[in-house]
Amino acid sequence: MFYPQELFPRPRARPPLYGSYRQETGLLQPSDQKRLKHHRGKFQRLLIPYIKGYCTVSSVHGLRYLTDPKLRVFERCIWLLILVGTFICATIVYVDLTTLYNAERVQTTIENTMQPIFYVAFPSVGLCSRSRVNWFTLENEAPDYFLGANASQEKREIFKKFIEAVSDVHFNEMKSLSKFFSNESLARGINQLDDLDVTEVLKYINLKCRDIFVECNWRSKPYDCCDIFELQRTELGYCWVFNSLVSEESRQRRKEDKYYPRRNAQSGPGSGLQVHLRRNKTRHPTSGRSGIYVMIKHPGQWSDSVRLLPANSNNRISVAPRFTGSDARTRNLKPRVRRCIFPDEIHDPLYKNLPGFLYWRGNCRSRCHQEYVVQLCNCSPSLLFPIHKDDNFTVCKASQFKCLYDHRRTFSVERLAMESEYVDDVYTDSMFCDCLNSCSQLIYETIHSSTAMDESEVEPNVYNLHIDVFFQSPWFITYYTHMRFTFVELLANFGGIIGLFLGASLLSAIELIYYFTIGLYLYLFNGNRKTKEPEVKATPAPPITLHFRRKIAPKKVVY
Repeated sequence: MFYPQELFPRPRARPPLYGSYRQETGLLQPSDQKRLKHHRGKFQRLLIPYIKGYCTVSSVHGLRYLTDPKLRVFERCIWLLILVGTFICATIVYVDLTTLYNAERVQTTIENTMQPIFYVAFPSVGLCSRSRVNWFTLENEAPDYFLGANASQEKREIFKKFIEAVSDVHFNEMKSLSKFFSNESLARGINQLDDLDVTEVLKYINLKCRDIFVECNWRSKPYDCCDIFELQRTELGYCWVFNSLVSEESRQRRKEDKYYPRRNAQSGPGSGLQVHLRRNKTRHPTSGRSGIYVMIKHPGQWSDSVRLLPANSNNRISVAPRFTGSDARTRNLKPRVRRCIFPDEIHDPLYKNLPGFLYWRGNCRSRCHQEYVVQLCNCSPSLLFPIHKDDNFTVCKASQFKCLYDHRRTFSVERLAMESEYVDDVYTDSMFCDCLNSCSQLIYETIHSSTAMDESEVEPNVYNLHIDVFFQSPWFITYYTHMRFTFVELLANFGGIIGLFLGASLLSAIELIYYFTIGLYLYLFNGNRKTKEPEVKATPAPPITLHFRRKIAPKKVVY
């Protein structure tokens, strides 16, 4: 009797990873573990088969050729060089990509080149007269109204000279105060005016709307100038401002009127704001200071730089908006890195703004100017800056304007961040305002053109001025700042690099970690592994008995 299994050679069984066929559950038995410390060579001999097994089944391309027994030694060396070279190339590309990711985190690109101009508000236009004092009111009505009828002649004279000097004060130019404070007799008596509210006095003696405005047109339609212009404070003092959101009245109007601040869909001369100004030399002498300062700013901005328009001139100001937005994902970066700040980041150290105003770079600069005044003079002039109820500032008295005059050189120069690296510092005293742009920044770029009036248009004893402010084009360019590389894009690029040079993936990395951590531990020290299922002993197969039929021998039968 024989068994059919003996007819063919039995295949060689694959040794199990976690044990042997003798029910031994590990390559290293407890008795062998003590001798392992003295036989490091044996430990290496145990690892080599395991590493070869990993190379054979690894998903990283090329590793299996290092342990392929069919290849010769020089072929394995060639594949080893190929793997080392591709690994070095992948590392170089990854380092370069990481450097680029950390160096230039954001980039600004053009989002739309044909954005209609009615998407943004028409700029706020401020008109600041060089001589804005109603001299009749100053000499006859104001002294009795603010000083009383019993005021001395000396006090009245000081009052008139001081108000005349302070009426032409600009934050960055205070030369008008020199005539007053250079007179010692006047300067000694300035303390007599400390109980006066200088801002209210200047508002009282300021020229009325009817005194300077003649005609106003908005979008080719005539309007009453006193209805569309509002007297507001700026860093140049009192100015007549159009389309503003600074005052409480204008903010309330915005809540009630959805078309305020005003917008315009047309472009070209005559399509925006047209103003005709006239100043009578006889009734309102200018004291040799003629012309108008014009200010083009954002409606929500407190103040901005100005340009002087000469008298008896026709002036055109073309405006080109430029808007730059930012992706919400840039919030993950610091404001210094993305080079802008969001309006709601009020707790950031770089955030600086006028209380109650929307963050704007111009408002940040105004706040910086105000803080310099408070730091040097311990007060804030309400004529030039707003004072919020939460501010711990005191309003500058008349005598404290002497401090403003003494630091006029400091207030006249403002230096920017990193300016000292490119421009030499020739000023001993200056201001430094490190203000970032808003992450939703709207800037109005202007082009001024001015021509003198014809002789037929010039009137004797009268100054005339025509101003036309309009959009340069019906379209404007919008820019968008976004992340140059996000972490997801960096991870995707890294995966592409590893896949290109090594043919690996994230699962390959997990596989490598598993093989040399959990798998290696189970391969070497699995003696304490417990199984819940009962061990099933293999029962030998029952023998097969073959029964052969007997051979029948023929017999010869004789009858």
